[in-house]
Amino acid sequence: MDTFEYISTLLSIIIGVGITHLLIGISRLINNPKGVKIYWIHLVWTFSVFTNLIWFWWFEYGFSSVTEWTFQMYFFIIIYAVLLFLLCVINIPFHFPENFKEYYYSSKNGFFIVFIAVNAIDILDSYLKGGDYLIKLGMSYLIYVIACFVLSILAILIRKEIVHGIIAISFALYQIWYAITAFSTISAV
Repeated sequence: MDTFEYISTLLSIIIGVGITHLLIGISRLINNPKGVKIYWIHLVWTFSVFTNLIWFWWFEYGFSSVTEWTFQMYFFIIIYAVLLFLLCVINIPFHFPENFKEYYYSSKNGFFIVFIAVNAIDILDSYLKGGDYLIKLGMSYLIYVIACFVLSILAILIRKEIVHGIIAISFALYQIWYAITAFSTISAV
């Protein structure tokens, strides 16, 4: 087992628990035994959080060529994975609320603060992979990161459903587009 395989084992566990949590939550929503009121914006964000977990797993392979790891790098990547897991748990809590629309708006500040932190860490993560990696990501990455910060702050400040709907759909559509255009191959830095 090389160093990257060793480090990615804990990442796999954290990301795997996050994906498991989301999938169990979705299955509970589908079964909906208590008549929980589902909210479409919440479901769009559930898709986006799931996609972020998949992205993280895909792009972290970029560290596979790193031969010497410091504890700081290791800790940084673990914190990144933990923040993604927190998005999962904020998005779908362990104890279901009766009304996901009410829950969404009551938890939106925490969700978007963590979402901002995830994207700030993603910038550092991309930087650690090197200049060539950042160039490879292209202008769409820069636009995405700026949009994440601006739209997340708007989501914290504004409670209007139309604003949250536009933000949620915008992120989901971007993720679909980016997955189609950027995920053709997996490679190390």
